[in-house]
Amino acid sequence: MKSYFEHANITVINPEHTINFLLSAIPEWEVRGSGKMDNWFGKFINWYHVGDDDSYIAIQGGGEGRVKDWKEHWTGVKHLGIVVPNIQNVIDRLLVAGFELDHFGGNHPYRKSVYYLDEHRIQFEFIEYLSDEASYKNDYKL
Repeated sequence: MKSYFEHANITVINPEHTINFLLSAIPEWEVRGSGKMDNWFGKFINWYHVGDDDSYIAIQGGGEGRVKDWKEHWTGVKHLGIVVPNIQNVIDRLLVAGFELDHFGGNHPYRKSVYYLDEHRIQFEFIEYLSDEASYKNDYKL
């Protein structure tokens, strides 16, 4: 079996907002599991696993504060990158759902990317690869 990235866990104030954002962007994903923790370090927490059969984003409530601006030099996760088959479809779906595009990624002949911030300022990157050839997709000299 090949190793692969299975999930990331993020804590937010409003899980429903982040779930709505992700399901608007990627309608084939679903809430594949959810539950409650009665005493997560002194708090009642709702949690959700949003994704598909192979990978997901664990979203849990109970967050406090906000993520710092992604342009600042702080330690932590800057964004979560999700590969999609058609980036324009993602942009269109998120626009209809009321989510504003933050910025486009750099120019590359074999990939396109866009960045969005949810209301917690968690940054999500959506990537469309224009080739299946790894040497083209992963060429960082272009």
